[in-house]
Amino acid sequence: MRSTFIILAGIFVFGCNTNQKSADSISDRDLIEKNVRHGWTVFTGPKRTIVGVNDSESIERGQKLFVKHCQLCHGPNGEGDGQHSKELGIKPTNLTTIARILPNHFLVMQINEGRGDMPKWNDILEHQEAWDLTNYIQTLKKH
Repeated sequence: MRSTFIILAGIFVFGCNTNQKSADSISDRDLIEKNVRHGWTVFTGPKRTIVGVNDSESIERGQKLFVKHCQLCHGPNGEGDGQHSKELGIKPTNLTTIARILPNHFLVMQINEGRGDMPKWNDILEHQEAWDLTNYIQTLKKH
């Protein structure tokens, strides 16, 4: 019995390592080195590619797509005041503001993948059409 107690006490004493860093002293560098695999990169969104920016034909195609697919919810000027906006229970995003904040590749991603109550459009729109729509939305932004 006594030897069991001595063994357990020894394990306890040697198990309490006082050289460990406290949570307050752990640096970001320590966390990165221990938790991020070297050679991997962090995903920051889709690649920044430019397809048809400032192309009047792309903007014209985007306007037609906007009228067909977006205007009922986002409104004729993209301000979130479309005919269906009252039925949705939430106000759709004001595209005149978001176009100023988000870069094109994020707008394309949100069009393709949807967000919240907005449906995904990647099964309806081709990749170029999503870019055309984004180029048109950029013309709606308010400065």
